[in-house]
Amino acid sequence: MNIAYTLRLLGNDPVPFVYVGRDFDTEYAAHLEACGVDMSGIHVVDAPHSAHAFIFTDTDQNQFTGFFGGPGPTAEFGPELRNRASGFEFGILAPDLPASMIAAATALREAGVPFLTDPGQNLTDFRADEATELVAQSTAVIVNEFEYVRLRDLVGDRLNTLDLLVVTEGERGARWHSASEGDGRECAVAARIVDPTGCGDGFRGGFVHARLRGSPVSEAVRAGAVTAAMVLETAGTQMHHCENFAERYRQSWGHLPDWASAWPD
Repeated sequence: MNIAYTLRLLGNDPVPFVYVGRDFDTEYAAHLEACGVDMSGIHVVDAPHSAHAFIFTDTDQNQFTGFFGGPGPTAEFGPELRNRASGFEFGILAPDLPASMIAAATALREAGVPFLTDPGQNLTDFRADEATELVAQSTAVIVNEFEYVRLRDLVGDRLNTLDLLVVTEGERGARWHSASEGDGRECAVAARIVDPTGCGDGFRGGFVHARLRGSPVSEAVRAGAVTAAMVLETAGTQMHHCENFAERYRQSWGHLPDWASAWPD
């Protein structure tokens, strides 16, 4: 939902596909509706709790995350997602339990929808065979430094088979390897530190926004750095704004790419 929130602020039409429990309350639903997020893919099932993430941040900005995955996928999960995804331009495979992520990757491939795999904090739940299967189903993966080490330990050289691997490195920026564009690195955008919670999701929103508009990886990483900075400067998640995205991009990188020149689009 954090990624969907930023994508919507940037003028996209994200449709989250998720199973939630009976605790999916009207207040949060009203928040999503007010943001203009399409809720047709949110399925309330007979389970007591939705997914929850508990994130603790120390004074050095180190974060510790506890994650509850919420209701498991039903037998209809794969076919329903495959049917739902048909006709969509792009997918983001967000962190979930291994079985759910593998099923979702399979469904997206069968639907012919390109997607970005983001295993996130749930990599600690993956066995080597599960991580290997997920990477085999994926062409593009994004992780942070800790997650990269964990994923590399699980799958080894199989990471080299990806078309694109992006590794975010906090205040040092992000690096990537692209089969078509080579290796690269961009620095982070200067920002006032308020709350780092959700910065990774903010980066993903900006990154995907740019890629949807045909940007090279370098420009997409720069866009992600801009939206991550906006999240960093705001207390809480899904509280930031992106009205000054184009100007912030120009100030940070000295130019504005063609895909951002008509902002807002």
